[in-house]
Amino acid sequence: MAALVVVEGAGCDLIDGGDTVTAVNGAHHAARNDAGVLPDYGEPDESRIFVNDLGWTITLSDGFVVTTAVRIETCDGDGVELEMPFGPFPEYWLDRDKAVTDFARGPLGEGRYCKLIVEYGRYLADTAAAAPDAPFAIESAERVEGKTLSLVGYAEREDGMGGFITRAFALDSAETIIVTLPLDELGADEGPFKVSGKELTRLNLTVSKTYDQFFAGIDFDDFDEAAVEAELPRLLAEQTGVVVGTSLY
Repeated sequence: MAALVVVEGAGCDLIDGGDTVTAVNGAHHAARNDAGVLPDYGEPDESRIFVNDLGWTITLSDGFVVTTAVRIETCDGDGVELEMPFGPFPEYWLDRDKAVTDFARGPLGEGRYCKLIVEYGRYLADTAAAAPDAPFAIESAERVEGKTLSLVGYAEREDGMGGFITRAFALDSAETIIVTLPLDELGADEGPFKVSGKELTRLNLTVSKTYDQFFAGIDFDDFDEAAVEAELPRLLAEQTGVVVGTSLY
């Protein structure tokens, strides 16, 4: 049985009313720099290349994260399980940064919503095949099957003698990671996320992840792969955020 990591969020009251279709989208990017800008570390289908805080140049050449379930809760704690019509969502780090993919949706009643609960879990081909619509495309069944998170590549730095030290890494996690994201300050009035029941178009929430912060504080001179892998669930939870809409800038 997979281990379970839970990261909790916040809590508020429900107003009864009509339904509005709400979609949850996935996206990834690098962490904001000191100027508050999302940096560009690589084009789609190319390695992401960046320098960590200890001076190692990281080349992230492969990897993904899998989302397996989404639930949204009113400020009274009533929950709605959103449908994932394409099954588990494997999101590849080399896909275009800031591009959004609709992976879950459902009708929400009029009211105020304070929590979005995201589950990252193992990709299981049988689960994907059972999806009501065609499942998301995967690049390699053997590479994805049974994994929640993967980061593959290498780190380099100068050795002080005109050469380079290179350290390869292949980090994986198969844990189930549940992240509770607060929605209680994302409304137009800086209050809870609201559904009026009178929306003319669907509402959107976008769950974003950063990939470069997995390597913050890692010195590859004394790299302990098992220790880093043990930290991946916590790091993924810390790097998950949510915004209203589909724009990341």
